Amino acid sequence: MKNIILFTAVLLYANSCFSQQLINRKNRLTSSVTEKYHTVIETDKEVKQGEYQAFYNKTILVANGRFDNNTKTGIWSFYNRRGEIIERFNYNTNTLLAEAAEDSTSSIRYTFDDHFKTTDYVTKPIKIGGRYYGYVPYLKLFKIPADMSNIRHEEFQAILELLISPGGRLADYKIHLKSATYERVININPDLLTDEAKQFMPATLNKQPITARIFIYCYITDFDDIDMD
Repeated sequence: MKNIILFTAVLLYANSCFSQQLINRKNRLTSSVTEKYHTVIETDKEVKQGEYQAFYNKTILVANGRFDNNTKTGIWSFYNRRGEIIERFNYNTNTLLAEAAEDSTSSIRYTFDDHFKTTDYVTKPIKIGGRYYGYVPYLKLFKIPADMSNIRHEEFQAILELLISPGGRLADYKIHLKSATYERVININPDLLTDEAKQFMPATLNKQPITARIFIYCYITDFDDIDMD
C-alpha cells in the first residue's frame, strides 16, 4: 500500500513538473517590434511566466520585466526606439517610479477639453508602458482600407487621436489619414484593446482629473502598418 501511495505521489509530482515546463516564445507584434518571453502550457491556454523582453528592429530593447501567471509583476522598464530608458513602473504597488521628460521633438501632442489659466498646474495623461511600447497595441489595430491599398506611403501621415476620460480610460479612438490633398477618419472600436491597454494615468488640472486628447503622429511603413518616431 505504501509503495502504491509513493508511486502515485511521484507520478503527480512528475506531471506537475511537466505541466510547469517553461517554453521560449517569440512573437512579432508589428513589423518593427518583436517580443520574447517564457510560457507555461496549461490545458486550454498558454500563460506567460518569468522574464519578458520586447525589441525594436530585433536588437533595441524597448521593454523588459517579469510575468507571474500572465500578470506583469515587479518593476518594468520601458525605452524609446534608441534604447534610452523613458519610464519605470512598479506593477506590485501600481506606482510610476520615473518618466523621462518629453521634448519638442516628440511625435506625441496633448490637448485638454478644459480651459485653464497660465497659473494653473496641468499634467498630461501618461501611458504605462512608455511613449513607444505602451502604444504598440494601438499601432497593431491599423489596417489600410481596401480602396487605399495602392497609395504612395510616403505621401500620407497617420495621426492617432485618443480621447482619455478623467478616470484614465480610453473613451474614443480615431485614426486620421492625411496627405496634401486628402483626409480620411477611421473610427476604431476601443473594445478591440485589452483593459490594460485602455488604461492611462489621467491628465490633471490643479491635481483634479480632467479629459484630455492624445495625438500621435505616425507614418505608414512598407509593410502597410504604422509606426511612430
